[in-house]
Amino acid sequence: MGRPRSKTPVLTVKELVQQQRSGLYAAGNRNLNMAVSVQTLAQIDRLKRLYRLRSRDAIVTRVIAAVMSSSEPDRFIERAAASPDTHYRWISPIIGLELIDFVKAVQARFRSMSLGGAFELIFAEIGEDLAIREAQLTLAIAEPCGARAPVADVSNRRKDGP
Repeated sequence: MGRPRSKTPVLTVKELVQQQRSGLYAAGNRNLNMAVSVQTLAQIDRLKRLYRLRSRDAIVTRVIAAVMSSSEPDRFIERAAASPDTHYRWISPIIGLELIDFVKAVQARFRSMSLGGAFELIFAEIGEDLAIREAQLTLAIAEPCGARAPVADVSNRRKDGP
């Protein structure tokens, strides 16, 4: 006699990925199609391993959010053109609309710059630290050096109860 069939449908990996993407798109995220250099892609992958994140999308999101919190699109200065030997790869991370708008604002500042070039300018600003700088600044102001959290006095409590 065989096992009774489960009433819950078994989903394929493709269907699970489609569900996940549908949820992201419904939440207001979009694809940012861009060509980045192989070196930048290697740095993204290294940061992905370093921060133990599951996808490149998470790294791209953190990079843009961290730079967006501490600078304006008008602050960027165009770098020298890439070498003709530079190889590019297409990536298409799914990120929030406000982050895409920031990358497009940086791109609009420079004539004929691609989205990948604008992202590489942003990525060059971040270095290794993916923390959002405004949050760090707020914490530093809220908790001055040497400040301690209050400690409860437990010296007069009974051993058998509260």
